[in-house]
Amino acid sequence: MQAGTIMVIDDDPGLLGFTCKYLSRLGYPVVAYRNSDEAWSQFNASASTWALVVIDASLPGLSGLQLARMMLNANPAVRVVLTSGYPFDSQKLLELSPDRAAFLHKPFTPVMLAEAVERLIGATPAADAD
Repeated sequence: MQAGTIMVIDDDPGLLGFTCKYLSRLGYPVVAYRNSDEAWSQFNASASTWALVVIDASLPGLSGLQLARMMLNANPAVRVVLTSGYPFDSQKLLELSPDRAAFLHKPFTPVMLAEAVERLIGATPAADAD
């Protein structure tokens, strides 16, 4: 895994696939996880590897918000995009780290995802090559 990798965590295989596919098309290296325990274990083992984490807020077990807080505390360089299809008070996350976090309400478009990622970590890899 290279530094600057994006971790995507969602228990819905369709949304997980969509998110990973689109981020890969933008040129980002992406790794997918379907549960918070496995994602936390991998994140914790190599926290400096991850540039950004896209997390479903309503994961079973450890919630997406709890996981986001743990990741933000473990790695001061990581950025987080929390997603949810349910009503969610995004201020809970944004108050914790407004310059390091964003919220996307599901369903989100590829453009909305790209804008959130680019706002948090800068231009896409393809744009950096120019």
